[in-house]
Formats: sequence, C-alpha cells, structure tokens
Amino acid sequence: MLNSCHIQEVKCSRIFLGINSVIKIKMLLRLAFLFVFCGVSAGAFAWGADGHRIVGEIAWHYLQPETKTKVSRLLKIAGEPSLAEASTWADRIRSDRRYDWAAPMHYISLPRHWDGYREARDCPPAGCILKAIENFEKKLSDRNVIESERAEALMFVAHFIGDLHQPLHTGLAADRGGNDIEVRFFGFPTNLHSLWDVYLPAGFVQDWKKYASAQLEVIDEQQQSRWLSGDKTEWAAESQRLVHSHAYTTEKALGEDYYLRNREIVALRLRQGGVRLAAVLNRALGE
Repeated sequence: MLNSCHIQEVKCSRIFLGINSVIKIKMLLRLAFLFVFCGVSAGAFAWGADGHRIVGEIAWHYLQPETKTKVSRLLKIAGEPSLAEASTWADRIRSDRRYDWAAPMHYISLPRHWDGYREARDCPPAGCILKAIENFEKKLSDRNVIESERAEALMFVAHFIGDLHQPLHTGLAADRGGNDIEVRFFGFPTNLHSLWDVYLPAGFVQDWKKYASAQLEVIDEQQQSRWLSGDKTEWAAESQRLVHSHAYTTEKALGEDYYLRNREIVALRLRQGGVRLAAVLNRALGE
C-alpha cells in the first residue's frame, strides 16, 4: 500500500476525475500511433525512451554545479548530447550481444510477500538492479577508473535508477514482471509490462522535455527531503508495494478506469526517479 504522504501527493496532483472526450480522442490517437506506426514491442523498454528522458532531465536540474561539469565531461566522452538522452542508452544497447550480461540488471524479481532485501536470496549470480546500481555507482565515484568506463557507469546508473521506479521491474518472476500477462488497453493488444513502460505515460506526455520542465514547478523541498530519506532498497520496496496495489490486475480489458487509477502513480514515480538520480550523481561525483 502507498503510505499517507504518497496518497496525498497523488490526490493533490490529480487534475481531473474523468477523461473528457477531447482528451480521450487525443490519447487514443497517440496510442494508435504508438501501437501501429512505431511498432513498440512488448517489454522492450522500461518507461519507454521518453520516460527515461524525463527522469534524466529532471535529475539534470537538481545536480550541483560541480556535478554538472563532471557529468558533461563524461557525456562528451560517451558521445551523448545530454543526461536525458544518455538515460536511454542501456536500452539502446540491448540488441548488442556484447552487453547480454547486463540484461538481468534491469530488474529484480520479488515475491508478493517480501520482507526486505537480502542480496544472497533476492539477487541471483547473474545480477539484479539493486546490485547493478551499487556496483556502477562505485565505479562512477572511483577517480582511479578510466574515464570511458566511468562514462559507461554513469549511463547505466542513470538508466537503472529510472528502471527501479517502474513498479513492474520489481514484479513476479512467474510472469516476468508482467511481460507474460496479455491485456488490451483501450482495445489495443499489449502486455501489462509494456502498458506501464510506454502506454500509460503516453496518455499524458506529449513533449517529454516540456513535461519534465513542468514537473520542476510541482516538486517542492519537502517532497525532495522525504524522497531522499530512504536508500535504494526502500525505493525498490516502494515499487514492490505499488506493483501489487496498483499494477497487477485480474482484468484483461483495461481502459479509462485503469488509466485514471494509475496515471498519477506513473507521474509520481518519474518525479521521484529524477530527484533521486540527481542525489546519487551528486554523491558519486560531487566534492
């Protein structure tokens, strides 16, 4: 279950109780474009490229000046134009067989009744997202590591912090985090994981950069302080609670009701991911 602070944030940020006909038509047209013309594959990208860009863009605005300088230098080495774009890199390389070893690091499979993270039990030898973030954060902060490897570590950290805030990346192993749960969203066939990765955010994000900038007006200092009070295992615990309280459903035909129940959860997790990514980078690269 969400704690009272999260519930209040979701209630305060909800701007409508239903989708009016104009908004619904625009959303359906956007979804149709994604399904038919873009060929978004099931479970291909966590948060979708725009979701990761939003997390990266929000994080950029919360970086300390010295951290921005160091991040910019590493991005130049990596050939990435911005932290927002670099946040998508770990998905862009998934077709590169040289990075097959990184595939298990995008998620952690947790049971419904989970009593907290224990690495020996919850993270297999191939790795998991929590261990990956820990390892790449250490590499990023180590001044003795060559710059090209630190640049790669930066891009992994930026991506995996985003992944950790998508609830289905802490879902059940039995259904591969919702990838094996087929649903229809406003009549379009997809699976539960892709629904959260791509189609729920697509309902309210038309321009990712404008959307990210608008979130800076929503996030206040009290929220930042609260979001940074826990560690990465607590961020995983938040996702694990949300995946069972909001994401998993026995319904197969999903539409307006499911969208309205979850759109502000998605928006909240994107904001939290951005603020927390900035904190991780400030700690790893700041003075």
